[in-house]
Amino acid sequence: MRQAILGSGLMLAPIAWFASLEANFALAPLACTAHGKSTLLLVSAAALGLAILGGLLAWTQRDYHRRLSFSGAALSALFTIVIVAQAIPNVMLRGCE
Repeated sequence: MRQAILGSGLMLAPIAWFASLEANFALAPLACTAHGKSTLLLVSAAALGLAILGGLLAWTQRDYHRRLSFSGAALSALFTIVIVAQAIPNVMLRGCE
């Protein structure tokens, strides 16, 4: 069970980032409509939550396997920064820019 939690902690943030990236590209035509921008922000918020959850899962396993736990937490922190940076244009720009 510990290995599954640690593996989830390592992989959750990159998967969340990739899903957010693909969803933002797929939903970009909807951004010109009234509710499209909120959908993009919702996708980014969900990805951000998953990335943070992945870091917390990895961090809770630091007594079991220290290096992998720290690697998972660091990877999640970096992907959290990437997801936030990816969400900035959704916040700053209007839909069709």
